[in-house]
Amino acid sequence: MKLAILPFRPAATGFLISLCIILGLLIVNPATAQEGKYAHWTIPLGDEINTYAELDTVVPSALNVEPYEQKILNYTGGKDIKTSILLNGSRVDIFLLYPCQPPEGLLDAEGLKSLLATADEIILLANYSESELSIDGRPAIWGVLGSSVFAAYQPTNQTAALIVIEGNLDENTVLDLLVNMNIIVDESVTPIPPGYCSDISAVADDAAAIAADATAASEASMDVAGVVDASAGTEKPQPEAVTQTTSDPAQSRKDRAEADRAAALAKLDEAKAAIRK
Repeated sequence: MKLAILPFRPAATGFLISLCIILGLLIVNPATAQEGKYAHWTIPLGDEINTYAELDTVVPSALNVEPYEQKILNYTGGKDIKTSILLNGSRVDIFLLYPCQPPEGLLDAEGLKSLLATADEIILLANYSESELSIDGRPAIWGVLGSSVFAAYQPTNQTAALIVIEGNLDENTVLDLLVNMNIIVDESVTPIPPGYCSDISAVADDAAAIAADATAASEASMDVAGVVDASAGTEKPQPEAVTQTTSDPAQSRKDRAEADRAAALAKLDEAKAAIRK
């Protein structure tokens, strides 16, 4: 997983502030959703041979969605699937991580950050929001990296997903994309071939052993040098494809949004108050 930090554009400041408020709430207006026309998108996550998961979401039907790139990437702690799409020309990257040492359960925010950092430490440079966020009923972290907005969560206990969205995409589309997102992982297949994790573990162990030997050798040479210096001191000193079907957002998601509306409005007041400070 390799993330590019795009230069922050001052013109995007207003957008990011608005988006921070909206994503902090992560609510959808059911009436608006019913009045407008929406498209249900299913996007395969994989490569030219295999599909390991599907991203299922709902966005306005007028939105132009184009496949951009699909590839499998290696990183020190596992493999990840990168799928990129263009929404009205704005790029959205979806990374699905398969760590060699998968978590046994849902991670807290710091644990999820650490897991993402094993694939690319640049994620630690992001500005994380303290507002709560959930995707498909699971806890998520989110924030701003350069001029991009990102969100991350665990579609399953054993995988992690990172969604990076260019900041020039309008906030309502970002909201529709995330609030209706569901990544369905096919747990019967994996991009990690047999032996891959043991091989990289062996490399890591060898590197650690070499480092330990080098440290021990350095300490031993320092000890010897100390003895020599001490004795000498008595004499003198030394110096993919995208599928579309037309539909409205799922009723269950609308119900969940309605149930959270009161709490969301309270958070909106808090966010506005924080911005005015």
